Amino acid sequence: MSLPTIEVVWKEATEAFRANPKDRSLVKESFDILSAQQGQLQKYFGVKHEDNATAYGIISWASMEDHQRLIDNAEVYPILGKAIGSWLKPNGPPTMIHVCPTSEPYKACEAPVTEIAWFTLKEGQSKGELEQLVDTLAKTIGAAGEAKGVYSPAWGPTVEKDNVLGLFIGWSSVEAHWDFVKSDKASADLITKIKTIADVDLVHVPLTKW
Repeated sequence: MSLPTIEVVWKEATEAFRANPKDRSLVKESFDILSAQQGQLQKYFGVKHEDNATAYGIISWASMEDHQRLIDNAEVYPILGKAIGSWLKPNGPPTMIHVCPTSEPYKACEAPVTEIAWFTLKEGQSKGELEQLVDTLAKTIGAAGEAKGVYSPAWGPTVEKDNVLGLFIGWSSVEAHWDFVKSDKASADLITKIKTIADVDLVHVPLTKW
């Protein structure tokens, strides 16, 4: 089975979506349009835990070409752009990054909370080394399993930026993530190594599956 391309899109949430981030009616119009597109697979939505103000959408595609076909559709894409205004503030385009995961990503997105982490390679550092470290980190955390609140990490390169890797990890709670990092020395040591060659940004989003 081929692996999907994962579109991650985020932007300031509308007041209605901030108040009710699990309200399916707010994303229905835009998600119905997405569901009608060739190669569109799963969809998830939620609001960033850290600020309760940034809306996130996770949309999986059979291939990047499938999503690009929608972007290039001069009739449908503008309609979608208006439809997302019910949950993404309509004051400019959202940020969008595509991740090509090296393993199945859905279990991480269907956990109670999903960690979305970005690793941006520092100038002059080795992308191969970063890939190896992130892969080892994902496997080390994943090996702890649900007993430690972990749900199936998945990582991969991004389409838009050659120097950026994306990582999805499902957690039973935000607290479970921080407790794990404090208690698991192997993971903590790997994160320390990663930070010497890359900048790390992460958020937690409780996602709802469409």
